[in-house]
Amino acid sequence: MNERKKRVLIHCIRESMTNLSDTIRHFQPDYVYLLTSGHHANEGKAGVAFHEIQGNEERTFGRYVKDIEHVALHQIKDAWHKETMTYVIKELGEIKVDAEKRAKKVGAKCEIYAGLSDATGLFPHSVAFAAMLHDMKTYYTRGRRPYYNDEFVLEIDTLNGITSAKSWLEGHSDRKKNLKYLEALIEIEKEGEVDVKRLSIKVQKDVKTTRNACNKLAENGMLEYSEGGKNRTISSTNIGKMCIKFDWGRS
Repeated sequence: MNERKKRVLIHCIRESMTNLSDTIRHFQPDYVYLLTSGHHANEGKAGVAFHEIQGNEERTFGRYVKDIEHVALHQIKDAWHKETMTYVIKELGEIKVDAEKRAKKVGAKCEIYAGLSDATGLFPHSVAFAAMLHDMKTYYTRGRRPYYNDEFVLEIDTLNGITSAKSWLEGHSDRKKNLKYLEALIEIEKEGEVDVKRLSIKVQKDVKTTRNACNKLAENGMLEYSEGGKNRTISSTNIGKMCIKFDWGRS
């Protein structure tokens, strides 16, 4: 059975309604949390966007605005303070709690995306770091240009992969066992192509156990299989290499 999910947007907003509109069209969210600075809450478009989403303004945000079940405006007073990152981490944590509480009432889980575009001051760096801490995905919505072919929203795969891998490793007691297979793979793939059987010999485990470990690593973006049938090869991903290099999940 597919797990019910509520798609959540945390969108930084300063001046661009178009940026937010393109983001809503891409993600078709259930909950939208607008994040802005004190200055832009008063002088920018944040308040206007909040009220127009509340009013289901399709002229501004398109047909998917009517599917948004909840919208909130969050404000951080100073975007250029030495503690701005701390405030953003705290704010995103509170947003996550609120979204998960709402989703739980209808028996759903949350898939949360935090945006880095149209952000002011220290917000982009702070949101990126906070998203990783809170197990959220990140995206960037670029300005409209004809050569983008309507692909304005970029999900930041590397950062999202790091977040996903770290979360999985830190949440499973058998992570060290899986990392052993990944470490061995990185070592022997320098010598040529590797399949599950060759890796099983290296780690001195049976093929079935090795394949199960590889499948877990692949599901979490640290290993990938080549296309093909039974003789598929395996290789570590850049995320997998970073896991070993930076010792994630071993503490």
